[in-house]
Amino acid sequence: FSSFTDIKMLRVAFGIVVTLAVFGVATAYVPTSFLPLRTHAGRSISSVMQRIGTVSLKRNILSSCRAQASDQMTGAKFEETDPAKNPQSRPGHSVGGPNFKTPDPETVRKQEKIRKHQEACPRPSWAEEIRTIMAQKAAFAVLSTNSQKLAGYPLGSIVGFAVDDQGRPFFSFSTMSAHTQNLLADPRASLCVTEAAFRGAADARVTLVGSVRKVEGEEGDALRKLYLQSHEGAYWASFGDFSIFRMEAVAEVSFVGGFARAGTVTPAEYAAAAPDPLLAFADPVMSHMNQDHVDALKDYVKYLVGVEGDVDTAQMKRLDRLGFDIRIAKGTDSGVLRVPFPAEVRERKGIKEAIVAMSQAAAKAKAESAAAAAAPPA
Repeated sequence: FSSFTDIKMLRVAFGIVVTLAVFGVATAYVPTSFLPLRTHAGRSISSVMQRIGTVSLKRNILSSCRAQASDQMTGAKFEETDPAKNPQSRPGHSVGGPNFKTPDPETVRKQEKIRKHQEACPRPSWAEEIRTIMAQKAAFAVLSTNSQKLAGYPLGSIVGFAVDDQGRPFFSFSTMSAHTQNLLADPRASLCVTEAAFRGAADARVTLVGSVRKVEGEEGDALRKLYLQSHEGAYWASFGDFSIFRMEAVAEVSFVGGFARAGTVTPAEYAAAAPDPLLAFADPVMSHMNQDHVDALKDYVKYLVGVEGDVDTAQMKRLDRLGFDIRIAKGTDSGVLRVPFPAEVRERKGIKEAIVAMSQAAAKAKAESAAAAAAPPA
């Protein structure tokens, strides 16, 4: 460098690059309505970078981070570059900062192996996944309404809901609730629902946006009975000051199924889809596997998926007609892996048959691996 000033400016530039990287992680999935904020902030910082002549340095460092960025445990990418899987060209995370370490070649090899397996796994369509999440029993979610007390501010409320045969969520609301008064004045709202096993960023959530209106008469009475079937202990839903409300017009359906699995389906696609046929049997099957067959789940991950080495924990968290998801952890790393069935399953009996076949395949692969390890070197 020609002078001490050049070195000092480079240090400042690097500090700004780190700030950009952290800012990118925090805003990678900011709603579309906030995109002007992201653009404005990016331009402001970029203008500073240009003034100190380090734009190319910023681009090179962030491009390197993006190229290598993936989940350490499962190899899941933080940016989906396949246009077929990301038709909206949603931006990926700008990964960097003190907690980001570029993986070594051996880790990259392992990640790529798992990634290829996972990308080839069959899954239900997004619309089917969303309808299945929405059809869960005794479900609660966050309803956001437009506050009448503080104009221009949203009010978030945790509410119980069920869905009708078109997937429209409906509710039993007291006239005393603030969200009820908000809806009577302005029916526009959103409902954010998580899958039953939700723990964090690797898990699925869906947001429906639409108009929520009161349903009266015989139709309201019929929906009340359906609500009580889903929420068996909700005796208060029959109180005189409780009324049925439903999201009559679904305007938007957005979905985040985990890293690099985010986008929307049309309201028509959502309405036309159906919940997974195994939904009614999934919970007892998963509970049985998680309580009595953890070693089998670990074998599936190691010998069917191809994870090298042993994992500390493995828990089945979601099951559908094409396979199931397993939440794994090793040390401080964790992630979710897909394990496909040998063939599509649409009834309870077929689940047992598929799991038996998978256990046999894993046992065979395990024996072959042990034999290869015991064999004398050639």
